[in-house]
Amino acid sequence: MNSAAIRTRALRTSVAPMIDVTDPCFLRLLRLISPFGNHQLWTEMVHANMFSRGQIHLTKPKLAQYIPIHELGDFAHGTVVQIGASDPQDAYTAVKELRKLGVRHINLNCGCPSRNVQMGSFGAVLMTKPEIAAGIVKAMVDAATESVDELNPATNISVKCRIGIDEDESPEFLRKFIDSVFKTAGPVSFVLHARRAWLNGLSPEQNRSVPQLNHARVYEMAREFPQTQVFVNGGVDSVEKTLAHLQHVDGVMIGRKIREDPWFLSTLDQYVYGVHGEMLPKAEQVLNEYVRFADQMHEEYAMRYTVLARPMYAIFGGRKGRSFRRNLGQTILQAKTSKDRPLYSIRFSDAVSEAIYAAEKEHQQSIGAPLSEDEPAVCKVAAAAAAAVS
Repeated sequence: MNSAAIRTRALRTSVAPMIDVTDPCFLRLLRLISPFGNHQLWTEMVHANMFSRGQIHLTKPKLAQYIPIHELGDFAHGTVVQIGASDPQDAYTAVKELRKLGVRHINLNCGCPSRNVQMGSFGAVLMTKPEIAAGIVKAMVDAATESVDELNPATNISVKCRIGIDEDESPEFLRKFIDSVFKTAGPVSFVLHARRAWLNGLSPEQNRSVPQLNHARVYEMAREFPQTQVFVNGGVDSVEKTLAHLQHVDGVMIGRKIREDPWFLSTLDQYVYGVHGEMLPKAEQVLNEYVRFADQMHEEYAMRYTVLARPMYAIFGGRKGRSFRRNLGQTILQAKTSKDRPLYSIRFSDAVSEAIYAAEKEHQQSIGAPLSEDEPAVCKVAAAAAAAVS
């Protein structure tokens, strides 16, 4: 593959929103792996009424659990906040408050088929009610374009949905849904998950794998709606597939592959965007920076160690990785000083260090780095990171 022939930044890739995965901590880890601004990183879905009723924007520790506020200064263009909404006013308020925070891309979830989401009348069920969905998107667009000036640019609004619902995967069904949104709200961009959603009979996890992929349908919509951007999602797990899709659509969204292998972003940087190998961050650097960030998040927002540890579980693989994950979980549990509050007897970085040393003792080979007494504890993850991804 000739990466030099590929135009840097002409292609667009993004990391899909995933519940209990793409929280602010995981997004920071991804940004450390790929600091070049090549990929859009999506938050897990946040319900719009958390702003209109819960007012999480008024409490930074609560807000930091859902919105990557530390990323918005340098990477606002590459951060997408996904909301779920069933009421236009809730959606309007959410977009209005997110704009104040500096968010520049907001997406409406019209693709989640879970039972709880259906009971809330949002997610994939909105595809069966295109007029209601269109009204919600219109409210989002209105909030996104109010009082626009050089210092307060308009926020981009998009919709993420499936290509069909239950028995109906016809092009007419999808065309009607997109048309309805366009006629009411204008030509917002669409991310199309190339599978239908079954509202009954399949779990959310099964809905991401059991329905047959139909990428051709996404290509068809991209041709029929040239006035907007169309992105494809579903079944993308290689550079080759990414490049093939980009021949037909404006962008590619990747989910489970990144969840299972966050370092795949480095591969995309190198072979899709032409980043030279020597410019890619080293594992030691990424893990050291992440642990420093984790200490900061706990100090500023009292973020729980279990939340901070979750991205590290995605990084460390193999036999030693399993040992590290087990020891880190045990160390965090032992360090917790209160059942109800996130109070711990040691820093998160020290918990990581202890887990590494426990793992190396189990396997009688070093996955830690020797330290002098004045070196920060976070440096102890360096060699472990290199061993984990080698």
